[in-house]
Amino acid sequence: MRLVKVRTGHKPEWYKKYRKQPVTLFRRAWVWSEAEEKIYAKLCVGRVLHLCSGYSELGDERIDINPNVRPSVVADVHHLPFRDLSFDTIIIDPPWHGPRTWMKWEQMVKEMVRIARRRIILILGNLMYILPKPFKLKEVYILKKISPQIKHIYVWEREETEITKFLN
Repeated sequence: MRLVKVRTGHKPEWYKKYRKQPVTLFRRAWVWSEAEEKIYAKLCVGRVLHLCSGYSELGDERIDINPNVRPSVVADVHHLPFRDLSFDTIIIDPPWHGPRTWMKWEQMVKEMVRIARRRIILILGNLMYILPKPFKLKEVYILKKISPQIKHIYVWEREETEITKFLN
């Protein structure tokens, strides 16, 4: 596994303080604790695309719609600027802003399925067991000691198809 870290000094003052905390904080931009981010990094394989990355440095490419967090690509997760099957792992801890986001869930999932070659990791605060074929639910983790809320971490694997056999 190879992680690309982007080292920049653009993070706000509160960021450094809260990264040392044992819990995830809910702010305008999400911040994972270092311990939590290490757990997620262990689940990633190959080339990693981190959607809705916020200030996190996890992933080879980091996408966020907010340019202030300085992702590697500023883009909307509903329209990703990558070719089909271009990342081994996609990881996402999506922000929830009510119905306007929920209505677009299907489009976001279609984009993840299109781009992910091997694995999709969803980090959610609720139960969700459906993802379109050819992905199959492999593992579910429940993270409760780090975060003040229980988080469910879903690891989906792409089932072997003729095209994925050719790419591997």
